[in-house]
Amino acid sequence: MKTSVCVSALFVGATLLAVCASMQPRSAVRVDMAESGMPNCKSFAWNPTASQPASLTEQRVQREIMAKLKEKGYSESKDKADCRVSYVLDVHEVPRGKPNVGVGAGGGSGGIGGGIGVSLPIGKRNQQSGTFTIDVIDAAKNAQVWSGSLDASFAKAELNDDEARETVAKVLERFPDRK
Repeated sequence: MKTSVCVSALFVGATLLAVCASMQPRSAVRVDMAESGMPNCKSFAWNPTASQPASLTEQRVQREIMAKLKEKGYSESKDKADCRVSYVLDVHEVPRGKPNVGVGAGGGSGGIGGGIGVSLPIGKRNQQSGTFTIDVIDAAKNAQVWSGSLDASFAKAELNDDEARETVAKVLERFPDRK
């Protein structure tokens, strides 16, 4: 009886360890800064990502970045800004999960039992996953001085208002306040 309980406890412990090891935590914001540190940025201007018309995502992201920088004590200057800011969104499709089969065995007082489980990804669509990056450029040096990025999942390749707001806020949490 004691042997069966010990074997069961060992099996459950090994299963939990395997499950925890296979789980991938949501990544935190990664920040990279120039060795010289942050320049004396008091004002920012938007640095367009392309010569094409701004996409809906770019308009949403620009609005959120500039609003968040103003909250942090910076000003917006279209003519003579100390720093410029831009973003990059690299999105790719993550395919649906495949069916999984699991087998388990265990025991308790009075016997040993087992079971089989099947997991089917019914009704799930492909998901968009990507990396969102905000870059800060020292206008006088024309050099990047700060970069913050986040890996995230999105409903579509184009960010909606809520996704833009949440993603920008999360990345700029790590940007220094001027206040």
